Amino acid sequence: MYNCVIEKELNMEINLRKANAIQAEIRKAITAVKAENTVNVTEFTQDVAGTISKAAADYKAAVDRTIQLTTALYNIRNSVAEANANAGVNTILGQVEAVDKLMGIHSIVAGVQVAKTLDEINARLEKLKNQTGDSASRIYGDRYNTVETTVVDQETVNAAKVKVKELKRQRQNLQDKLLSLNVNQQITITAADEAALKEEGIL
Repeated sequence: MYNCVIEKELNMEINLRKANAIQAEIRKAITAVKAENTVNVTEFTQDVAGTISKAAADYKAAVDRTIQLTTALYNIRNSVAEANANAGVNTILGQVEAVDKLMGIHSIVAGVQVAKTLDEINARLEKLKNQTGDSASRIYGDRYNTVETTVVDQETVNAAKVKVKELKRQRQNLQDKLLSLNVNQQITITAADEAALKEEGIL
């Protein structure tokens, strides 16, 4: 007795990184499709009916091709969105964005000049008092007879530098997670979409 084995058609699976690359290729292919809905014939056209019929067939084929590619594109896009949601990709992307913003804030603080010491400020003020010059200028003040200082101490600057390093490590860890998900997370392409994309040379 012979055993009859029925092979079930399997849908193709691809990872998220490849899915993103495929979407870009599909968009290019859609843009390249030229669906011409007019045709020019002259008195020298030998087969007017045949020329029009071929142009009509080409137009229909181009429209059908665009429909197939568009359908495949959004099927893949929706599958990617669902996979991203299930895997927490959107959450990680939000975390990366937050880390970037915080890194920017701490980087600014880390780059601030440290405040002058009180002794230095008093010494400079004393020197200004002893300067000879227009008394009105000394009373109202200008950039030459004032002492400017930041209000940020060395401890704050050092803490900001440490925080920037910590945030860089966090960002790298998040990027590693995204890379792992893009490589390991799979989506399914339907047989119809697979056939259309293979015909286009995309798969």
